[in-house]
Amino acid sequence: MDSIRENVSKNEKNRRGINKEEEIKLEEQEEFDWKGHIREVFEDIKDKVEFLYPNNETEAFIWAIWKMSTEILGDKEVQVIVDDKDDLYISSGSASFVSFEGHEDELVNGSPMRIPIKCWIHTHPFGEAYFSGTDWKTIKTWKPILKSAIVIGDNQYLAYEPETIRAKKVYYGLLEQDPEKHQEEE
Repeated sequence: MDSIRENVSKNEKNRRGINKEEEIKLEEQEEFDWKGHIREVFEDIKDKVEFLYPNNETEAFIWAIWKMSTEILGDKEVQVIVDDKDDLYISSGSASFVSFEGHEDELVNGSPMRIPIKCWIHTHPFGEAYFSGTDWKTIKTWKPILKSAIVIGDNQYLAYEPETIRAKKVYYGLLEQDPEKHQEEE
């Protein structure tokens, strides 16, 4: 019976056009401890982290979350909650939604979550860093206990402080300017 399942699985992969190298890569991704990786990166920077105005260390943490969301999980949303003890509660969802359904073990990871929540971080693997309607509902619900929220998009993030409604949006990329145009202005 197992050999039949293996053949069906191989046939399915062949129909989808997955070659042996891609199959190995998929298996490695499935075995990779992506939650552990996020925790390790945070452990390295947690004494220097600044969620509202992210510094270089915080940005390294943000991009580690983005990489897990897009490269390891294949464009699935990831959320990370940092509680008052600097404990992380991590889950993944679909390409457009994330909750703790199926990740309930995270909610009892170590000791119970302690409020206030320092930061709620999540990804938008389809590209843009903005707070969706669902995100705003979450922020509004958590406002009394939420110090900051960060949404991560492709080469961008938006950090937000609910109490003051201040935000910082950062875009990454190459800046191309026409030097001749600027010479004319001078």
